[in-house]
Amino acid sequence: MLSRTKLACAVSLALIAGVAQSADWSNASIGLTYGTKFKEPGNAAEVKKTIVTLQYVGGFKYGVNFFTLDMLKSDVNNPARNSTRGAQEVYVVYSNSLSLGKLGGSPVKFGPVRDVAWQTGFDFNSKNDAFGAGLVKFIAGPKVEFDVPGLLTLGLLYYKEHNNNSFAGRNVHFDGTARLAAVWNFPFQAGTPAVFKGFANFTGAKGLDGGGAQTSPETWLDSALLWDIGSVAGTPKTFYAGIGYQYIKHKFGNRASLPGTKVSAPELKFEAHF
Repeated sequence: MLSRTKLACAVSLALIAGVAQSADWSNASIGLTYGTKFKEPGNAAEVKKTIVTLQYVGGFKYGVNFFTLDMLKSDVNNPARNSTRGAQEVYVVYSNSLSLGKLGGSPVKFGPVRDVAWQTGFDFNSKNDAFGAGLVKFIAGPKVEFDVPGLLTLGLLYYKEHNNNSFAGRNVHFDGTARLAAVWNFPFQAGTPAVFKGFANFTGAKGLDGGGAQTSPETWLDSALLWDIGSVAGTPKTFYAGIGYQYIKHKFGNRASLPGTKVSAPELKFEAHF
């Protein structure tokens, strides 16, 4: 697992560097998240996790690229396979948004909408717990960007997932389904400059799981309230610290009767931007 983590980090940094060279604007960051009340399906115990995040977002002539790499370390309540130590996970997200206004040469605006885009992307993960997740998911569809201070987008996306299930001893190819996805980032003043940001996804049922049970629609919310602590030292928009919150219902599409499928987890967060 460690070698996979090193490989994922190396590939991610190379991709970020390559994409950044062709960007009109960009922001790269490294973040640290810590929480004690995470959950995993099939396990009623609360799990402590430390998450290191490398993230890049950059604009180019026709749209925006987004990339993030999460490296997650659980405590022993989410153990690694055949081990007494906590599991490790690598989770990668990439998305590309093509602005219809930029492609067409004139803004696409109507009502509260300031742009329309077409988003494509994928997720990838690998985890060394007993379940042995090996997820690949593909996402594509239209989204709108609202004319508000900061950022607010809403997308209606096609979602297709392939995964591994070591309990069932096979790969699982889920049915395609729909996802409603919102992303926001709102700057404001709260003593010092601050930002409220996050995402919320509602993903429809995706057919049968590896055990032959019908999946459930999933709700996933991740949000953060961060203060620009660097502005106090004369380095604004560089160092942020604050709190976050994760809420999940029917995690990974599992039914509510399975333990660990509902998450309500406060978090401590720190970010350094470059």
